[in-house]
Amino acid sequence: MRPLFTSLTLVGWLVAATAEAASPTVTELVSAIQRNHPEFMATVARTEQVAGEQIEADAAFDLRVVQETKVRPLGYYDGLYAEQQVIQPLGPLNAEVFGSYRISDGNFPIYESEYETADLGEASVGVKFALLQNRDTDKRRLALTTAAWRYLEAESKQDVALNKLIYNGVSTYLSWYQSHRKLKVVRDLLRLTESRLKFIQARVDNGDLAEISLTEFQTTLMQRQLLERQAEQSFELARQRLSYFWRPDDAVAYQAGSVDTPPADIEWPYRSPSLASADFADAVTAHPGLAALEAKLEQVRNKQRLARNETLPKLDLELKLAQDLGDGIDALTDTESVVGLSFSVPLGQRAARAREAIAGAQIREVEYETRVLYEQIWRDLEVSLEALDYSRRILQLSREQEALAEQLQAQEQTRFEAGMSDLFLLIARETTALQAHLRTVDAEVETL
Repeated sequence: MRPLFTSLTLVGWLVAATAEAASPTVTELVSAIQRNHPEFMATVARTEQVAGEQIEADAAFDLRVVQETKVRPLGYYDGLYAEQQVIQPLGPLNAEVFGSYRISDGNFPIYESEYETADLGEASVGVKFALLQNRDTDKRRLALTTAAWRYLEAESKQDVALNKLIYNGVSTYLSWYQSHRKLKVVRDLLRLTESRLKFIQARVDNGDLAEISLTEFQTTLMQRQLLERQAEQSFELARQRLSYFWRPDDAVAYQAGSVDTPPADIEWPYRSPSLASADFADAVTAHPGLAALEAKLEQVRNKQRLARNETLPKLDLELKLAQDLGDGIDALTDTESVVGLSFSVPLGQRAARAREAIAGAQIREVEYETRVLYEQIWRDLEVSLEALDYSRRILQLSREQEALAEQLQAQEQTRFEAGMSDLFLLIARETTALQAHLRTVDAEVETL
């Protein structure tokens, strides 16, 4: 019973799949790919990850609170000290604006006398900024701009991936459309051949045709039946391939055989406005592949800027106003102003110089890659426009040849029925007409 159950289940699934088969237009296919296809959704998810990097880089400029506490629990001195700072980083000059409050109690040794405050502590405000290294740029600012360029690169790569996916999907759609039209041409000829069998048999029985004519006709019939099977195979394979790309909203997962036969109007949305490559200059410049490389180039330039920044001496300035609170001697109750200047020269600069040189080489690499891609796009554009021009000419000639072949077949059919021609010549005319039909289908699809 199990094999029977399995067979019935499989048949039921196939019937259900056939019942759900759809006939999408090109526009519907492209829309479904953009909304539901997992390949595109994966690129969207990658772009969303990079968007998170922007938030992370921007968080480096968030307000922060710093708490410092010192306690002497054992020993001669019993000093207690606490300080809390609120710091707001600023982008320009690598600056920080801060406000702090500190308070102490007890006794401190002379070398820690800076911790001592009046009985209610000391409040202060100030600003720190860089004058040389980190003045024009620093890791935080470059991380922020790099994240922006990273996001642009990810968006551009997302567009490239979508373009490729749509191109593959539409190309598969055209193969499906082409195979269906070829199948229809072959079936029309086969039905004509099958309908003529009784007529040929009768003429052979009446002695109007030789026995070899019937044999020749039966051979031709089998050949055309074989052509139908081959055309059916091509159509079914193309139908299954297209099912991978067709993801309607109610069935986002892959379903074999989810498409049926093409609609009468496939709603072809693509037209070339011109055959002159110069008319596409703006489109080439805006190509997402070039935009991705430009974003990558800016990221490498940021690396070079950071390496150059690390070779500069450090010269940082701090300005602060402080006010002791509470009771105390007169000197501690006045507002104090503090100016601090720190200077240091990095002696070991080989690593920074090496990073700068590496970044310079990477810049040249990306610039060459951009040039190569730009030239490849122009080459492909020129080739495609030239091919389109010839495809249109070939299509026109194919249609003219198809019309003549049909006319010649009809005339030969009339002569054969009048007994003025033989079956061999009629079959040859039909074969020529079949080939002309198929060539026209190929030429039409190649033009699309």
